[in-house]
Amino acid sequence: MKNLNLNLVTTFCTVVNHNSFSRAADELVLSKSVVSKQIRQLESELQCTLIQRTTRTLSLTEHGRYLFERYSKILDDIKDTHDVIDQRNETLSGSLKLRLPIVLEHDMDLIQKISSFSKRYQSVQLDIIYGYGVGDLVSDDIDLAFHIGAIPDSSFRCRKIKSLGTKVIASTNYLQNNGTPTVPTDLKDHRCMNYRSCLTKDKWRFNSSDNSHEFVELNSVIRSDSERMLVEMAKNGLGVSCALDFLVNDYIDAGELVSLLNDYTWSTDLYIVYPSAIVTSNKVRAFIDHLTS
Repeated sequence: MKNLNLNLVTTFCTVVNHNSFSRAADELVLSKSVVSKQIRQLESELQCTLIQRTTRTLSLTEHGRYLFERYSKILDDIKDTHDVIDQRNETLSGSLKLRLPIVLEHDMDLIQKISSFSKRYQSVQLDIIYGYGVGDLVSDDIDLAFHIGAIPDSSFRCRKIKSLGTKVIASTNYLQNNGTPTVPTDLKDHRCMNYRSCLTKDKWRFNSSDNSHEFVELNSVIRSDSERMLVEMAKNGLGVSCALDFLVNDYIDAGELVSLLNDYTWSTDLYIVYPSAIVTSNKVRAFIDHLTS
């Protein structure tokens, strides 16, 4: 005899439960002819008749009654097992180690999403560390890393979380003393303050009117590993800087900073990166799904 075919068993039990091929077909979303064919296939494999058919009624043979009782128990056990797995997935536990650039500590939307994950899965311990770059997630024992911009290593899996807008900013006092740039190339004549880990180094990318982009070489008078520090220096009138929206929107609204070159600025993407694996853990999948939902 062949191995047990659960599809045939399910069809058989559904027919018996409904005492009807038509109603079983409706529940299984199959045609009546397919249901009949599957019952005949099961009977052929077992080399016995399970259901006596007449034009109006169905009745089980002795073999049919015995197998229906046994098969029903098997299907119930399978359902119970799946229910346990679903429950374990919903009540995840253990630790989840995250690495993210320190600048993201000011992204209130992201913090809210991470917080709501922690509230939902209270048995999962979040271990959050700061760090730039993807690095070696496996040797660093990192489950998930947040990365701003293009992913440098295609061996990792990644999911886009969202787009992050950027703004070129300066203080009113600086602009009064040095003039206001109106096109990107004007920045060559300004004191620019640049993030040291900028992917384009001492060049800033800008969109052009023809939907292409251009890079402008900067006169970088200050470089820093801290984007937050550059924003504070811009507020103090030391020069022009570029920052992510969530770092500067409140200062712009308050009049402490001015947003420049708005027709030319561009957005970058925030990704969540995780090691390639044959099976991704339930915790990692749940976290990614939560942040991308």
